[in-house]
Amino acid sequence: MNNVEHFSESISFVETPKLIARLMVNLISSKIIMKREALILDSGCGKGVFLEELLQASYKNVEGIEIDSSLYETCKTKFREFKIHNKDYLDWNYDKKFDIIIGNPPYSHYNSLPFNIREKVFTLSKSRESDIYYAFIIKSINLLKEDGELIYIVPYSFFYNTFAKYVREKIITNGYFELVIDLDEVRLFEGENPETIIFRFRKSKLKPSDNTLYLQLKGKKASISQIFSQVRLALKKQESNEIFHYHKKKMFSSADDVWTTHPVIRIPKSKPLHDLAFVGVGLVSGYEKAFQIKEEEIKYLNFNEKSIIKSFVKAKHCKGYWTEGETKYFIIDDKITEESEVEDSFPYFYDKIEIFKENMKKRYLPKNKSWFHWQALRNIKKHDLYSEKPKIFVPTLDRSLTNRFSLTYDRVYPSGDVLTIVPNVNPFFLLGYLNSDFFRKYFLSYGARRGHRMAFTQRVMSNIKIPIFEKEVITRIANIAKEIYIKKNLKHKDELNILINRVLD
Repeated sequence: MNNVEHFSESISFVETPKLIARLMVNLISSKIIMKREALILDSGCGKGVFLEELLQASYKNVEGIEIDSSLYETCKTKFREFKIHNKDYLDWNYDKKFDIIIGNPPYSHYNSLPFNIREKVFTLSKSRESDIYYAFIIKSINLLKEDGELIYIVPYSFFYNTFAKYVREKIITNGYFELVIDLDEVRLFEGENPETIIFRFRKSKLKPSDNTLYLQLKGKKASISQIFSQVRLALKKQESNEIFHYHKKKMFSSADDVWTTHPVIRIPKSKPLHDLAFVGVGLVSGYEKAFQIKEEEIKYLNFNEKSIIKSFVKAKHCKGYWTEGETKYFIIDDKITEESEVEDSFPYFYDKIEIFKENMKKRYLPKNKSWFHWQALRNIKKHDLYSEKPKIFVPTLDRSLTNRFSLTYDRVYPSGDVLTIVPNVNPFFLLGYLNSDFFRKYFLSYGARRGHRMAFTQRVMSNIKIPIFEKEVITRIANIAKEIYIKKNLKHKDELNILINRVLD
């Protein structure tokens, strides 16, 4: 894994573990192995860990490319059998195509890159919000022969990131995944902890005849040696084992979808959640400690100051089924543009935020906002409109082992770390279904996770399918959920899970 520092100097990197490089070389398919003159490229040599494994596996027709002059000299000296290029891969113009491209590309967000590298990344990925490894995937696909293979270890984020849509489009229009190994949050690289996958992509104009094979890590922890041995065992026996789930499903067909390594779960009759509820993101201050107000401070406030205090639900208040507690913030209207007006109308608040002024100015703010405003009052008019209605909140990113959709009838706003759902159907029906084990498994089948964290994003939740149940079933789900909510007791949760599983299985 390379991490670009700046183009004129070296590229610092965290080396791929030897066993992971060996595993990836072992993933080269038999159809390539049988081609004695197959041309192979290591797309970022580093210190040569992939070149070493290719040499040990008796591959002869191998080339490598490395931008760093010192690392290039190391590989050129060590691997005299191979042709090594001292070039920048992203704008490398080569007159050959490759049967295999293998490696561990750099991971670094566009904004962290030096200017000239940013432009190369943008040219390839079509986005100024992309990661450099997106560009490496696209470049590699361009340099593959028809029927060639790309074997990479990269972060999982291009499966779901909105700004990786062009990468996904490039993949599905040029070929398909034959194999995806989901390594989740296992720490493979010293000092780094990306959620990684290893994939083998085949460049092909033909539709795949078989489904993509997935090996999905079962737990949060596994040693590198366990990964190496258990991947090989799962592939040999074609079955799950103590470390990996083994399953197949059709290749992804849409770049607009969130991709996932989880098995597909289908619901025969359904409606999208946005037909049953308003789904909205929370408000973002960009500097919470400046705007937070404690209960004991309220006695010092004037009338104007009390009138702009709002109560918020945050992720920590979501207990699952119900909320506990709230946090108070003040919000200065965006229509107030003069600092003097803030000081005159809200003296206590002004003194409170003035000490943070310089840091608050460093936040990203739209042009029409001043330093004393909130960063983004997202959907605030909708939240005002729905203030008296029952609302379900859920943490947008959650490590909890069970869902924490939490209902309240209080007049509260969503903080930036929660999503709001305002039902126009029985709120207890939605509350019960969204907290069920079935929904959790179904939701994961649509890719909404970041490692072992569930990611309840507005886009995914708005379009998530809600089963069309019989009225009697809806009533039973609602009654059970209401009982849990009122008594704040989860003892009936198993009853709800059994009911939903029986109806949907």
